[in-house]
Amino acid sequence: MSVRDILKEKQTSLLTIEEDHSVLEATKLMVSSKVGSIMVTFQGKLAGIFTERDLMRIVAEKHESLHKIKLKDVMTTQLTVANPNDEVDDVLNTMLSKRFRHMPVMEDDLIIGLISIGDAVKVKLSKTEKEMHILREYMYGSH
Repeated sequence: MSVRDILKEKQTSLLTIEEDHSVLEATKLMVSSKVGSIMVTFQGKLAGIFTERDLMRIVAEKHESLHKIKLKDVMTTQLTVANPNDEVDDVLNTMLSKRFRHMPVMEDDLIIGLISIGDAVKVKLSKTEKEMHILREYMYGSH
């Protein structure tokens, strides 16, 4: 299964915020949208990602000034991105080896989605369950 297939199934809108907004604004938007990350843009182009992990690091260091801290100063900018034609297994392996949970999906220079480790694991489990079912039918016949 490809990343494009996951994005079709998710049918959720992509959450973005411009980099000059505050950490507090981004956090409120993430909470109201019930997501763990938000894509950060500069003039509509992908500039970084802000995640729950980034927020925890900031709260531990500078909790009294969340409304003053700009996303551009604290977001993750060293991004690994997926292509819509990438295989989910490859994306999952990358996330696990690099220890992150959210990967932007880019087509040319456009952000077309975001895939989470949960999305990838869900696909992997579904695929494994189907394979197990086929093997059981092969070994024991259909009942």
